[in-house]
Amino acid sequence: MGFTNQTQPTGYAVISCPDFKLQAVVRRVHTTSEPVALVDDTQRQSIILCRNEAAMRFGVETGMKTVQALARSPALQIERPSVPAETAASRLLLETALSWVPGIEETEDGMLTLDLSTQREGEWVDSARRLRGRLYDAGLEAVIGLGETPSLARIAAFAARQRGESFWQLVPERRLEMLDGLPLGVAEIGKELQDRLSLWGVPTLGAFARFSREAVAARLGDEGVELWLRLTGQIRRPLRFAKLEELFEAHEDFEHEVCDREPLLFVVNRFLDQLIVRVARTGRAATAVHVLLTFTNGTCHAHRLALPEPLLDHEILFHLVSGHFDALEWKAPVESLRLRFEPSDPVASQRLLFGAGLRNRFQFEDTMKRLRRLVGSERVGSPRRVNTHRPGAFELVPLPSEIEDAPKSGGPPVTGFTLCRFQGRVRTVVQWQSGRPHRIESRLVSGIVIGVAGPWHVGGDWWHLGKQWQRREWDVELVGKGVYRLVESDEECFIEGRYD
Repeated sequence: MGFTNQTQPTGYAVISCPDFKLQAVVRRVHTTSEPVALVDDTQRQSIILCRNEAAMRFGVETGMKTVQALARSPALQIERPSVPAETAASRLLLETALSWVPGIEETEDGMLTLDLSTQREGEWVDSARRLRGRLYDAGLEAVIGLGETPSLARIAAFAARQRGESFWQLVPERRLEMLDGLPLGVAEIGKELQDRLSLWGVPTLGAFARFSREAVAARLGDEGVELWLRLTGQIRRPLRFAKLEELFEAHEDFEHEVCDREPLLFVVNRFLDQLIVRVARTGRAATAVHVLLTFTNGTCHAHRLALPEPLLDHEILFHLVSGHFDALEWKAPVESLRLRFEPSDPVASQRLLFGAGLRNRFQFEDTMKRLRRLVGSERVGSPRRVNTHRPGAFELVPLPSEIEDAPKSGGPPVTGFTLCRFQGRVRTVVQWQSGRPHRIESRLVSGIVIGVAGPWHVGGDWWHLGKQWQRREWDVELVGKGVYRLVESDEECFIEGRYD
């Protein structure tokens, strides 16, 4: 019997927004019939950087002087580049693309490269069309190209734009056939190489890809070999995935000093509404909220408010931030507020198979914070055994400030009886028989021993010379009474605890 190794095929998508700087400033460019152009007026004479299709129909071209463009189209709407608008558009483009796959590279302004290995190949086309629809609704016109490598996906995106289509896939099985229909300029090669290939009668990328590598290297050098490797799918560069640390952020610089919590919470409420929608668009949830306050005296307060589990519940998030503000001591008015969501990892992870989780993690964490404020952090914790041979030695370890920081124990939980220790020693009279306890009598429990395990010799610092075992222990079962821990120490017997 043979076995076949079925692996997920690799694929990439390139999302390109033509004339991105113009689209960032004028989001309605895909629906308006008015001619619009983006100009560069930093030079001595203002020139056209890019224009929409309506302006192109009036004869407005890139690089043309603005005066000439206005002469051809008196109704031409003039816009100037805006860095804040481009930043907002880039953020919108990235957030929308994150609803498709998690691995995304911001290749250049207005262009993303996506790693599709986390999605089934049969869903690539439908996902690409849905994503383009979301971008269109948000005011961004985009073309999408699919290919087996980032370079081929980029060529597919430029081919879609050159062919006037919104989507184009370069199928691996038909790569050469599909490249036959693409001119050389789609591959973004230099003018000198393009002119040389045209003189040699090489009109398309498919014709060039059919040459042998040796022939290309002998006649065109490194530039020709690099193009040949791209077209044949032999260049697979790693993507530089975009960092999401500061993507979901809202910021407000107040015109007037804020001295009260109410107006600050009003802004927080508005920020939460915006960030929840943006994070939900990517299919993620928030794992933490970062708060940064800047005060008029030059100081600032920054804090990370961790969530017990990823969520996007407005009521819980607002309660978390407002509770933090209530416990914060203000020594000066607030000058600015910055709120940022820490997004969750979209790749699902399996929880431990053993052990039950909390029914309401947020309520547990909120209760712990209240207890710490009430009795002090040093008096809230969990008992941990001290690393010593002395029996019963333990210390109080503070609970983690975040549930996620709690140590994860591997494997199933320890099963068996639990020893519940009594407070203080319960002195006991023991009747011995053949060196083993036969009957015990104490103020808590008395009876005949029907089962004995032990003795075990226990003591601390036993490794030092001259030291003796400090005590002997038995586990004894009394008739109808249960199992107890019997201890003999310093020529005295006592019951230490009961097993449940």
